[in-house]
Amino acid sequence: MKSARSHPGPVSSPSARQLQVSALEAVGRIGARSRSLFRLCSRQFGFRCLRTHTARTDRTGSSIERSHGMNISSATLGLRKTLRANQDATGVWPDRGNQGSVESTCFAILALRRESSIELCRAVQALQDLQNRDGSWPAFIGDEPEGCWTTAIAALALMGVKWERLGSGIQWLIDARGREANWLWRWKLRTIDNRVRFDPAKFGWSWVSGTTSWVIPTAFALIALQQARLRGYNKTARLTERVDLGTSMLLDRMCPGGGWNSGNGVAFGVPLAPHIDATSIALLALTRHEEEPGVQRSLHWLLNRLAGCSSPYSLAWGVLAIGAYQGISPEASESLRSRAEELMRMTTSAASIDDNCTLAVSALALEAIDGDNVFEVRT
Repeated sequence: MKSARSHPGPVSSPSARQLQVSALEAVGRIGARSRSLFRLCSRQFGFRCLRTHTARTDRTGSSIERSHGMNISSATLGLRKTLRANQDATGVWPDRGNQGSVESTCFAILALRRESSIELCRAVQALQDLQNRDGSWPAFIGDEPEGCWTTAIAALALMGVKWERLGSGIQWLIDARGREANWLWRWKLRTIDNRVRFDPAKFGWSWVSGTTSWVIPTAFALIALQQARLRGYNKTARLTERVDLGTSMLLDRMCPGGGWNSGNGVAFGVPLAPHIDATSIALLALTRHEEEPGVQRSLHWLLNRLAGCSSPYSLAWGVLAIGAYQGISPEASESLRSRAEELMRMTTSAASIDDNCTLAVSALALEAIDGDNVFEVRT
């Protein structure tokens, strides 16, 4: 099971009508089946997702978009162009090999969500078709039909669609839990297997069913459930209780000096080092808890560690995280400019990047510089 990859002047937007005309002209060159799919997806997804591009200003009153001008727009367009070229014939995106990946497909859909194209409609339809009967999603196309962590990002990718089965995916997330939720495992972790330090009563989500809670799956599930609540998909008390419990798990598993490792903060009595991507994704899930001392320590750790990061994937997640905190942290706002410039330099030649997740997350990170952060959950 592949996880997120631990260590290793603005152009004017075309109107929705212009995009619709261009898209329909392209549709005229394809078959009847594709035209039907396009009309369906256009009603449900494509044209509904176009947004007005509004620059966010930091506390100094200067627009981050103005400071970068055309560079952000052109860099993002290059990343999206490469993503579109990498889509396979079935409508999904592979990881680094040939097997279609739910993770890559979800992030690509989010990165391309503003476009009204047959390619986006095919991707949405393919992702919907991959849903399991219980509401969950597998990790890879052709994989065993067992629900896993990708259910959270699939729900995020499809929240712009009026689709009746999305509710079952959200419910699957509410019901899913790490194995320490079972009383026998809690007893075992407290009395016998106590070489790691965490409270097993505080559980989140696992990579695959039947395993212990991990940081990144928990963070993505929290983001998905909080967005589902904000968008009105599910406002039940059970969702709120599950979010509160998952939040307590993230705060409990934090490394002693701030930040998050992939699982535990301490093992065998030794404090573990945080990872950039795990810390960034956890911070995105905890934006409503910005006053927590541990969250502030983790943001400070990330700001110090992100400079000089050699991985565009990890750097992109870092930009997404500090972008979500720029309104409440002058330090984050100042760091965002420098890190964004580093990310643009690293992704200048998008065609040379062979990982579709890196392409998609980098595009989303550059959008977040201007305040359009698809992972932010602050009300």
